[in-house]
Amino acid sequence: MKKIIPVFIACLALCFCCETTAIAQTQKIATINLRKVFDGYFKTKQADIQIKELAAGYDAESKKYQDEYKKLTDDYSVAYAKIDDPTITEEVKAQRRAAAEDLRVEIKKLETMITQFERSARTALSEQQRRYRKNIMDEITELVAKRAKSEQYSMVFDVGADSADRSRILLYTDGQYDLTEDILKQLNANAPADILEKMKEEPIESEEP
Repeated sequence: MKKIIPVFIACLALCFCCETTAIAQTQKIATINLRKVFDGYFKTKQADIQIKELAAGYDAESKKYQDEYKKLTDDYSVAYAKIDDPTITEEVKAQRRAAAEDLRVEIKKLETMITQFERSARTALSEQQRRYRKNIMDEITELVAKRAKSEQYSMVFDVGADSADRSRILLYTDGQYDLTEDILKQLNANAPADILEKMKEEPIESEEP
């Protein structure tokens, strides 16, 4: 009996290994360079253009604030310098001191407004970028999933993905079932010609999709 048990266990292990090998051999695994697809999708370029336009609008608004701030600080410097004019009376000095104080208060208010505006602008830009990225990634993921199901791929690996310590996750692929170019072709099938031209002139190079 003692001899039969080890033999039985060995047989089970052998059967398990054979079954695992058979499953692995029947699996169909594809790859894709997600970063290349993301950067090469025309909607990514459109989003990039819209974000830059939004940022330009915020920059223009910020410049107005900065110009107003400079004028106020210049006016304050002039007003403050006039307080010590030896030729004026104490009453006039008090008036000028009050006027300079009013300017100082306005400057402080404007500083607060500028800080709030810049914080709000950064948040808005970041949120818009996040929404664009999510929508684009959802489209790409959905298309890849449909392709995988229709061609019966068990898994699709991102060949450009890195682990938390920046080491490569997928170390080798023969590229036989790489979907990158096909997916890009599908995504850009109805791309506007002007956007495609801009993509050639100024390609997107994101750090991560």
